[in-house]
Amino acid sequence: MNEFNGFFAQAYWWLSLFGGLHCLALAIYIRYFYQAETHQNLLASFLSLIALYFLTGLINRDNAPIPIHILFNLISPIYFLLMPLLYLYCKNSLNQTNQPIAFSKHYWPALLTLLFAIIDIVIKLTGYQTGKWPSVVLIFSELNINHWSALLPALLSIQTCYYFIALWMLFHRHKQKQTNMTSSQETLGTIRFRWLIGLTLAMLLNWLIRVFVVILPFYFGDNLSLLSNALPRLTLLLSIYMLAVYGLKQITRSAYLKGRMAKQPSQPHVIHNVLTPEEYEFLHQVQQDDGDQK
Repeated sequence: MNEFNGFFAQAYWWLSLFGGLHCLALAIYIRYFYQAETHQNLLASFLSLIALYFLTGLINRDNAPIPIHILFNLISPIYFLLMPLLYLYCKNSLNQTNQPIAFSKHYWPALLTLLFAIIDIVIKLTGYQTGKWPSVVLIFSELNINHWSALLPALLSIQTCYYFIALWMLFHRHKQKQTNMTSSQETLGTIRFRWLIGLTLAMLLNWLIRVFVVILPFYFGDNLSLLSNALPRLTLLLSIYMLAVYGLKQITRSAYLKGRMAKQPSQPHVIHNVLTPEEYEFLHQVQQDDGDQK
């Protein structure tokens, strides 16, 4: 039995390392080498967060630089950037905007949860009865929550639900606007739209797997096995590979359509009704006079 546990522990470690390095390499390639629109930087940041999620699987109680529960309380608020980055990437891709993204209001939940996590950790380390904290900060001591980490998964799930609803509404509005496009625009737009739909559905599927395998058992008090932690990472890694293959196919298809559109000869402009009937009659009369003189 111990041999099987050791095998699964090694498999989980290598899966985390393998997935983290691959996502990080893909994010670096998109960010610095792939010449594309500005909103691709959002996709690179999104993949960087997924790489962080994988690499946290390498952390345990033996190699953590600080107590592991404090470390994860500081890392978890970073995941509040995941869905905002996905939403902004889909929105900018559909609108085809190349303007740089400044600090967005969508990033505020991540900053607030990180601030609350830091306050909670400091209060627990220094004690509640020191009298050095304002009354607003000491509200944390009255929440009857043993650890801030118990509240973070619920808040993250609520935020994820909200953004998936926002993405569905975004896709629905864009689908209605596609009816007013020309055939070539609609073809390229459909390719981009299908890629974004595939990316969103993959993230939705992986989130549901994590909810039923990790989050719900955590709140019901069940012990999380190594398999429970490894399964969401395995499905996420497989989803990344499938999305990479599908994205490469869509890029190839888009390049083919753009090349075919560029090779099409430009149609001459036909000018109708430039002259009035009186001007036509005058020109006809002039031509007849020239013919008589010859």
